[in-house]
Amino acid sequence: MIQKPTYEELEKKIQKLEQSDKKARENEERYKLAFQTSPDAINISRASDGMFINVNHGFTKIMGYKQDDVIGKTSLSLNMWANPEDRNRLINSLAKTGYVDNMEARFICKGGRIVVGLLSAHLMQINGEDFILSIIRNITQFKNAQEALQKSEQQLSTHLLNTPIGAISWDLNFKTIEWNPAAENIFGYTKEEALGKHIADLILTEDSKEIVEDIFQDILSEKGGTHSINENITKKGRRIICDWYNTVLQDADGKNIGMASLVNDISARKQTEEALKESEEGLKTILSATPDPIAIYNNQGGTEYLNPAFIKLFGWSLDELEGKRIPFVPDDQKKITSEKVKELLSSGKKVQFESKRLTKKGRSIDVIISSSCIKDINGKISKLVVILKDITEQKQIRNELRLLNIKLEHKATHDSLTGAPNRGAILDRLRNELLRAKRGNLKLSIGICDIDHFKHVNDKYGHQAGDDVLFNFVKIIQKTLRPYDMVGRYGGEEFLLVIPDLPDSIGMVEEKIYERVRAITADQKMVTRAGKISITISIGITSRRGDETADAMIARADAALYRAKENGRNQLAFAD
Repeated sequence: MIQKPTYEELEKKIQKLEQSDKKARENEERYKLAFQTSPDAINISRASDGMFINVNHGFTKIMGYKQDDVIGKTSLSLNMWANPEDRNRLINSLAKTGYVDNMEARFICKGGRIVVGLLSAHLMQINGEDFILSIIRNITQFKNAQEALQKSEQQLSTHLLNTPIGAISWDLNFKTIEWNPAAENIFGYTKEEALGKHIADLILTEDSKEIVEDIFQDILSEKGGTHSINENITKKGRRIICDWYNTVLQDADGKNIGMASLVNDISARKQTEEALKESEEGLKTILSATPDPIAIYNNQGGTEYLNPAFIKLFGWSLDELEGKRIPFVPDDQKKITSEKVKELLSSGKKVQFESKRLTKKGRSIDVIISSSCIKDINGKISKLVVILKDITEQKQIRNELRLLNIKLEHKATHDSLTGAPNRGAILDRLRNELLRAKRGNLKLSIGICDIDHFKHVNDKYGHQAGDDVLFNFVKIIQKTLRPYDMVGRYGGEEFLLVIPDLPDSIGMVEEKIYERVRAITADQKMVTRAGKISITISIGITSRRGDETADAMIARADAALYRAKENGRNQLAFAD
């Protein structure tokens, strides 16, 4: 006789089923939230025909399609592959191994915009049917920055040696010619240990040494540079996975002279990606594999979850922070953070803003913060999900490019010895002032100033002392002239003075300005490496006449200068 369960037993079974169902719903909600809030483009497609069955918000934001535009269609029907070979590589890799790691590919977005992405994908089964889970990391900005770096002049390559990215240069014999501090940190060798060493003796594993020449030749044949992910070995014998961007170094004649490389140690990221393939729980898989830090808080601000990327970047473990607020908001960022939290809680919609955060060790990191809410069955906010994207490196590269461009622009328009505008720059300023004077019917004067017997200074005291004289002379003139007057090096020991906005009584004021320059120069001893040296100057002066050109003014001032020298030097001469 079958014994019927008691009422209490039935009630316990029902409670157990309800708890199991509740946990399953919570896990499903977490999975959906992580899927939808990831900034990467994530999609699930049917393996048999490639038809999309689900895409996240990151996919629609990056690719430009609405979900309804994509679901039920394929990447081919949407013409999303900029290079059909990329799709063939994906299919072949999935057929062989069941997964693809960080394959670089170009995608056509809605409207024709091209996005460069790192594609990771693996096969999975749902109810016995094969599906493909794909994650596309948008690296377009990074690729654009890389291309800008490759097009810069040799000064940029030198400048990059001081960046946090590993920067290494090799000659055609595969020997190291540059090795920056970041490369020291990655591989353990100091610059002194690395310089002149063959690549095979530094960072290649035994099984890759035989193919190094073929690798180099492939890189040297690629005009636009190459990207690869390789296994390398450190000084202590530890094997690491490195992300390499390589480009050819050429001389002024376009001849190959070696190779330059940018390298990052991505061992931790690769380990995270391996965890993604092996995990059976959808939420844990996505959160662990996402390279961006993720934190989940309760509605009181207490920490409930930190993904591996967060722990690695910021240094805190969940054991240290569980139930507590994360102490990583700098004082100057607390106001905007508070405002954005209020906006999130009041609207319940995603909030995104740029800010700074501190690591456990106090290092400041630039981040883009994306925050979303999880609501309970009653529609109340129960948790906050925060995704942080580290943009410190990109901002630093942009700042370095901006500073380098400023330096190059200054170098192109200024004399390297005296710091004054060079011949081209001072002539451009004269032409501009001449146009302004013609438009406003203003007075404009110029003077060509020459240091008397400058050859005698060089012959007697040496060229270094002569350089000191030129440098100090410019400083004296700049202090003597009015703030809006200009002086530029016209050539050798000749300087062009541009004196705008003179009053109607131009002759008297004009002569006072130039005479003051002449007198102060004669009275001032120039401090040089060979001691104090006295000099005098001669100045040829002219003023604007009608619609004459800058060349005509200079010709008249030059003739006046010749007369000043003929008449004994250390004097002014006005044009006829």
